Amino acid sequence: MTVQRPKFDAGRDVVKDREDRSEKLEQASKLTYVNLASYTIIMLAEIIIGHINEISVLVADGLNNLTGVFGAAILIFGLRVSRKPPDANHLQGHWQFENIASLMSATIMFAVSLQIFYEGFESVKRFLAGNFAHPNTWSLVISLCAALMNGTLSVINSRHGKKLKNQALITAGQDLKSDSWTSSGTFLSIAGAFLGLHWIDGVATLIVGFIILRASITIFRTTILRLTEGFNPKYIAQYRKTIESVPGVLGVANIEPRYLSDQVVIAAGIYVAGETPVTRAYQIGERVEKALMQKYDILDADVKAYPVKLKKQPTVTD
Repeated sequence: MTVQRPKFDAGRDVVKDREDRSEKLEQASKLTYVNLASYTIIMLAEIIIGHINEISVLVADGLNNLTGVFGAAILIFGLRVSRKPPDANHLQGHWQFENIASLMSATIMFAVSLQIFYEGFESVKRFLAGNFAHPNTWSLVISLCAALMNGTLSVINSRHGKKLKNQALITAGQDLKSDSWTSSGTFLSIAGAFLGLHWIDGVATLIVGFIILRASITIFRTTILRLTEGFNPKYIAQYRKTIESVPGVLGVANIEPRYLSDQVVIAAGIYVAGETPVTRAYQIGERVEKALMQKYDILDADVKAYPVKLKKQPTVTD
């Protein structure tokens, strides 16, 4: 059952605003399909050629791009669900599914990083036993193509992410940039093997595993912070300053921001003069909401007014 929401809030057309944000999510989803196709092609080529030539670092990079395949697929699902309107169980909408998708992608990345570490140690063991990898031109070409393709997609995702104000695409751009550097390292290690530096394969594989592990932990921290309603105190201080600048506000009782995906919603309490009529207090609250939404592109703000006499006075100590 779809929940009917107010059409206007603080002078803003809520319905049109939600439609605009959903349209941006749709555009983000289309680009994610391109990411999925590119990751799939690169991943298959690297894993097949890497196994044929027993080049661990190429297989590792292929597994890294496999996380990109799963990540893009999960993100497509998350973005699609996020566009669903509010219902009886999700009064604020389904925006949070985007963070859940990111958390699932990070879990896959973490598991793959452990597999890559294993591949790296096995490669080191083979080197110490005198068994060397023998890369061919194909392995060199595919690793270079992977680096160039990931680098190009990184720029495209980052630019569109900033244009659409979509954190998912910005994050995807950062991940693709990391993947581009990883593939560049793979290319250099294979080139080193051509020059007789066979130890580079195992070392580069371990480095790739570390990069993926570090990226997964970073995504874990970001998404868990958002899912547990954590928030950066620096931004809360900025919100407080904006609220206090609104005429009629005599103080801030509380500010409780939280994330719905990369959208921010705020519940805040303000102090107004005790003799302020209810209608006047409501109007002040609407001005606070409008100021927050216009300055910070906030999805929604809910402001309550309290008489200033309830404001706690600082305790004076001798």
